[in-house]
Amino acid sequence: MVLLLMVAGCQGPETVAQKKPLTAQSVTLQAKDVPSMQRCEASGDLDTVLKREKSSDPKSYESNSYQWGLWKREGATEGYLAVYGASPRDCDALSSQSSGAPTGGLVLGLVIKFKSAATAARIFETGAEFLGFGPSDISFIKSTGGIVTTGSDTGLGAQSAVGTATVSGASYYFAFWQNKTFASDFLAYNVSSADAARAVKDINGRIL
Repeated sequence: MVLLLMVAGCQGPETVAQKKPLTAQSVTLQAKDVPSMQRCEASGDLDTVLKREKSSDPKSYESNSYQWGLWKREGATEGYLAVYGASPRDCDALSSQSSGAPTGGLVLGLVIKFKSAATAARIFETGAEFLGFGPSDISFIKSTGGIVTTGSDTGLGAQSAVGTATVSGASYYFAFWQNKTFASDFLAYNVSSADAARAVKDINGRIL
């Protein structure tokens, strides 16, 4: 008994594990969110993504680079684009050299981190187009007879929108939302709504 007490006395208080700060990369789409897909080379931090776009699509680069620079001046601290495809061919569909749309499925997750929740909310409300994400997705879904849900009914908070549609046999799913210091965009092509919604829930769950 004395020995046990001595051993116990030598043990200090348990070290409390410190959580690592959340980053745009740790929050955005992960392989475990879309287990049947492979990561595409188009993935990367926004500075890298824009650098690639500068050579592949100079016109889009001008507007996207301007928007990213503006957001950084207003409080964006980092951003990360994660892209997953059902096959290399689906990943290649994002290339400006591609001859067509993906056939097996493509999912994109963009997350931007801001210095404060207030800044994230304000930027989200502007509804700016960036890297193909934005109000045009909502307009497209509505124009094709799809369903768009906004606000708390999405399950993603007051600052959110979710839309689904099927066009010429291809399914589309998008989600935009702001949670705390993060603004997130999600787009799925030829992926079931259930799988897409589950991936969105996983992304948002990492912020909570």
